[in-house]
Amino acid sequence: MNNHRIVGWALLSMFGSVATPSFAQEASGHKDLEQPEAKRPDMGGEGIINGEDAARDDYPMTGGILLSAWIESSFGSGDLQTFICSSTLIAPDVVLTAAHCVDIEMLEYSVTFGFGTLEDVEQVWSRDADFSMYDGSVANQPWPDDAVGVTRTVYPAGWDAFALETGIADNQDIALMFLSEPVLDVRPAILPSAAEGASLSEGLEVAVVGWGQQSHVSGWGSPPAGSYMIKQQGMSFVSELGEPEFKVGEIEGDVRKCHGDSGGPSFAWVGTDSEEVMRLVGVTSHAYDRTDCASTGGVDSRVDFHLNWIDEQMRAACADGTRVWCDEPGILPGDYYDVASGDEDEDTGISGDDGNTDATSDVDGDSSGETKGGCSHALGALSGAGLLMSMFAVGRRRA
Repeated sequence: MNNHRIVGWALLSMFGSVATPSFAQEASGHKDLEQPEAKRPDMGGEGIINGEDAARDDYPMTGGILLSAWIESSFGSGDLQTFICSSTLIAPDVVLTAAHCVDIEMLEYSVTFGFGTLEDVEQVWSRDADFSMYDGSVANQPWPDDAVGVTRTVYPAGWDAFALETGIADNQDIALMFLSEPVLDVRPAILPSAAEGASLSEGLEVAVVGWGQQSHVSGWGSPPAGSYMIKQQGMSFVSELGEPEFKVGEIEGDVRKCHGDSGGPSFAWVGTDSEEVMRLVGVTSHAYDRTDCASTGGVDSRVDFHLNWIDEQMRAACADGTRVWCDEPGILPGDYYDVASGDEDEDTGISGDDGNTDATSDVDGDSSGETKGGCSHALGALSGAGLLMSMFAVGRRRA
């Protein structure tokens, strides 16, 4: 992977085996939220890589991160407006993504190759299925109708984009985005409990969702028109499992993730009688090796490995007034959507079936060091020179 391209892009997390606790405890007050269609599509067709088209309401808790900024660099100045990464809503006002998607210094490096800065940065979150108009070539476009602003982002203190390792490692590539208003028309994804996470295993079937490339492109090439920044879904599997990360997909014909899928989810299903049985188990992070996403799967950050950090950050953001929705200040429990109490559920853990059986920043984060191998987020999928040229061609001068 070239050093001028941002290092991460993400695949999904996993579990090792321990019995799960009961899920059906009484929970109320959540009936007004829309029931998502937890659809598990068949593999085939075009998609993520070897996936298929996804509609806005397929996995409706997933969304894209869009960014606008003013670029100051030694090459010139101008406006930038572009799609950045994929992501998942985990509370009405909290989005889970990858740290490299919100690390502004890494974004600056990706855009200007270290010769400039991003100023007046704005990030928004949207569930639109097609972000192809936000390809960096045109600025000052209106955001999608459902776009919600991002007020603050946080990622672990141990995150260092320039020290990102390939293979399975402890990269701490995970982040939270806090929204300016709650999204109340869809149900957020449920995270695994520690016990559910411990039941991850190699071979586990997972669903992947993202707006990334549908085919690998070598070097400075750009993806073919119509094959990028369009929502895709597919079924894959955990091919290698580690404590902090796992690999999704193995051979070229498997459903796999690529640039732009960074920060997006991998979902698995738990064997429980709770109303919601789908769990967000992984966050797309980086390439497995220096072949990029050409022929093998990529690596996800395991969500269960970061549960304590996620819960602490969500609660702290409620305590300090950052969050705008604190009905449940921490991670939503597995039975959050149950409308009535029930008997204890069987402790069957994660299954492959379909559900029937402490670095903190505003939108301006920071980091430093030297880039290592991995895959880029959305910006890395575009031609670097072309992106710069188009930015400056359409950019307006500041008053």
